[in-house]
Amino acid sequence: MLVLSSFAWVACGGGDEEGGGETHAKGGASSGSGGNGEGGEAAAAGGEAASGAMTSSGGDMNRGGSTSTGGSTSTGGGANRGGTTSTGGTTSTGGTTSTGGTTSTGGSGNSCRPAGTFCTRSIADECCSGACDGDSCCGFLGDSCPNGHGCCSGSCIGGTCQCAPGTLDCGNGCVDIEWNENACGDCDTRCGTNSLCENSECVCDPNLFDAQFYVSCPDGCFNTRSDDRHCGSCTNACTGGTECSGGTCQCPAGTLDCGNGCEDIVQNPNRCGSCNNACNATTEDCVNRQCQCKSGLSPCSGVCVNRQADSSNCGTCGNVCSGRRTCQNGVCSN
Repeated sequence: MLVLSSFAWVACGGGDEEGGGETHAKGGASSGSGGNGEGGEAAAAGGEAASGAMTSSGGDMNRGGSTSTGGSTSTGGGANRGGTTSTGGTTSTGGTTSTGGTTSTGGSGNSCRPAGTFCTRSIADECCSGACDGDSCCGFLGDSCPNGHGCCSGSCIGGTCQCAPGTLDCGNGCVDIEWNENACGDCDTRCGTNSLCENSECVCDPNLFDAQFYVSCPDGCFNTRSDDRHCGSCTNACTGGTECSGGTCQCPAGTLDCGNGCEDIVQNPNRCGSCNNACNATTEDCVNRQCQCKSGLSPCSGVCVNRQADSSNCGTCGNVCSGRRTCQNGVCSN
């Protein structure tokens, strides 16, 4: 009985191999995948696997691209969907967190923020320019000005901080050169005395008294009819005590040029009234251009004498004390 029964199992088994050959083949495909193509028992077990191979339709999971080993492993392939966890390698894409390194571009201490960045008190020290204009980190001349923002000086022109027309960068930012007496036409030209800057040119102030006589000179505007340093022209300066009058250098009233410049002729005993008239230094003073006797002296025949003591002019001019008499207090006495 045992033998027959055993034989019957083999016959059934054989029948399964013939009739179920297709099934085995299907299972075999799975078994082939499973790599079991050996004994009948294994095949039968593989047949079981074949039903497990339906799970291997879960082998669609193999599209999940994991190990195509045993069917159940391919179920593990479902875990490979969890391989989207490796898609969670987008967490390494979350290396965009390292793109968040743009935060490091934002720099907390090692870098600085570009012009145009919204500026707050807390990040003011991170502005590239070192200056915060209240709305944005501002840039200096030549810096870019994104969105039209961020010029510490000048204006945003063509995306760059530049000086507007009519202004120039003179070292401390843009300055007006059209109406600025300290930088007229360029950074180095300064309009001088009595001058104004109009349309980048230094001109004489039209509001000056006698403005029609003012001439523009390198150092300013001057009345060449009366200015001692610009007499008749910008380059003619009066010297030797002369003064500018009517556009010519002349000695002032009460003086004459006697060869060494203008000299006083009103009270000068050496040039009293003229260059060649000298007073007697002992007896005369120059008073109002004339030589006059000093105090206590009186003129007698063109000579200054003391009539209180002069025996030839005692008391009056020509009164001579004769003999041994002398003049005492204007009287001839013994």
